[in-house]
Amino acid sequence: MHAQSRGPNILLIMTDDQGWFDLGVHGNPHVETPNIDRLAAEGVRFTHFHASPVCAPTRAALMTGRHYQRTGCVDTYLGRDTLDANEVTLGQVLQRHGYRTGCIGKWHLGRYMRYHPNQRGFDEYFGFWQYGFMNRYDDSSELFEGRERVKVKGYITDVLTNRAISFIEQHRRAPFFLYLPYNAVHNPFDVPDPFIERYLKKGLPLREARIYGMVSSLDDNIGRLLGAVDRAGLRENTAVFFMTDNGGVSHYYKCGLRGNKGSVWEGGVRVPFIGRCPGRFPAGAVVDAMAQHIDVLPTVCELTGAPLPDRPLDGASIARLLRDGRGETPHRFLFHQWNRGHPVLATVPGDRELKASWAVRDARGLKYHWNGELYDLNSDPGESRNIAAAQPAAAKALRGEFERWFSQVTAREYGRVPIEIGRPDENPVEIDLLWADAHGKRIDVRYGSYNRDTIENWSDAGEYVSWKVDVVEPGAYEVTLEYGCDPGGQGSRLRVQCGPAAFEHTVQPTAGRTIFRPLLAGAFRLDRGPARFEIRPVTIKGKELLVLHKIWVRRVDAPRH
Repeated sequence: MHAQSRGPNILLIMTDDQGWFDLGVHGNPHVETPNIDRLAAEGVRFTHFHASPVCAPTRAALMTGRHYQRTGCVDTYLGRDTLDANEVTLGQVLQRHGYRTGCIGKWHLGRYMRYHPNQRGFDEYFGFWQYGFMNRYDDSSELFEGRERVKVKGYITDVLTNRAISFIEQHRRAPFFLYLPYNAVHNPFDVPDPFIERYLKKGLPLREARIYGMVSSLDDNIGRLLGAVDRAGLRENTAVFFMTDNGGVSHYYKCGLRGNKGSVWEGGVRVPFIGRCPGRFPAGAVVDAMAQHIDVLPTVCELTGAPLPDRPLDGASIARLLRDGRGETPHRFLFHQWNRGHPVLATVPGDRELKASWAVRDARGLKYHWNGELYDLNSDPGESRNIAAAQPAAAKALRGEFERWFSQVTAREYGRVPIEIGRPDENPVEIDLLWADAHGKRIDVRYGSYNRDTIENWSDAGEYVSWKVDVVEPGAYEVTLEYGCDPGGQGSRLRVQCGPAAFEHTVQPTAGRTIFRPLLAGAFRLDRGPARFEIRPVTIKGKELLVLHKIWVRRVDAPRH
């Protein structure tokens, strides 16, 4: 790519669980966000930009320009937060176009190496793969530089910003795309004490002071980041975008919006979106036209000249709105939907199967909810006056549009992808406990924020767990189990099986059922191909077989790298 014909650098900043109402520029008189407010004053701010109700689906839609229901990434955990390997990401699009690409922060589109950012179009990656970075200080258990675990010192928002600044300084002479998905303000609500004290002095409750403190920490770091862009001489040729991944989790001040993260009320899906590129976007413009996260990929393609992916997209470019600072929406409708597990369409009001419900909005501002309620967002942005009885034809038409759309975007199979065993770049591989299928009524696959997950209540010898796996290389493998058991509970027997291969292991003593020891359980030879990996009790001597904490499978005859 010739320097004189290249498009702008792209800096895409996304924060986590920060609501539309958590910005001073949107009218919140309590939160302090001077740097983000300045970014809005220097660029174009959208007042009706939307994302999915929760984070992994938003990330899938953002990276592909397609509704998340099409991508296989439909939930936030249990293996359902994996972007289909056949999807084309924004990183891949710009990498092929000659951009240096970097992802720094929270990926959350697949925890295994096949789905790693370095496999999905990003030359450089620094961050963590999954739902949240649970210990925000001096943690070495979840951070990666590329494919290698690294140790860090300091508050994670500062650490991510430092790495982002290094990326900008290193690649200032080449066109770059930097995707910076911070994990703040996701729980746990940790932030250095001075930020909390700032809001406690304003009279906020402790929880809200922590959240607002995290917002202000983010704002300080975004100010540092923009300063680095200026020092590198890239201000005029860098398109900076700021957005959040879903509605907010704070409750102190909502700017009149109803709902929070996880819901399809405006407080759950309406998010900030700001674009700044001096000389290309007008300063201080406000766009009221509705837009959505799926629009980012086609917009960036238009701005950079990169070709669109060769697959159907749901998003539409809003580059014209950014350049003009005004204009009409490219969409007839916006659709919102999310529930745990695979997507489900609620058929009657009160259907408990769909926990987060769905909604559809048209370009006029009418928004219909799954329970039959209709609102006019122009006169009622807080969704407090149901007008369905006054406009039954509009309500019926919008419901029909949603049902048509939902049928189209869910025309695929849903389920966990197999865990690959024997990859040379992921050996040993951890078998994620949360990806297990539990066979039995008592056995409990217990979520504990990833590093604390367990399988417990293993008291029935007829109950077992299994995983869908794919052995990519045949050979000799050993299995390590990390578990705990109560004193006197040792001596139980279990059977580990993968396809036709199996071995038995005798449970060894530990200091307690939640004091875990890693133990080499056994070995076998595996054939190439798909299989079920199972752990079954043979005999249970005490109250339970064990409390399982980790599983690793290592190919022992693999060539060393």
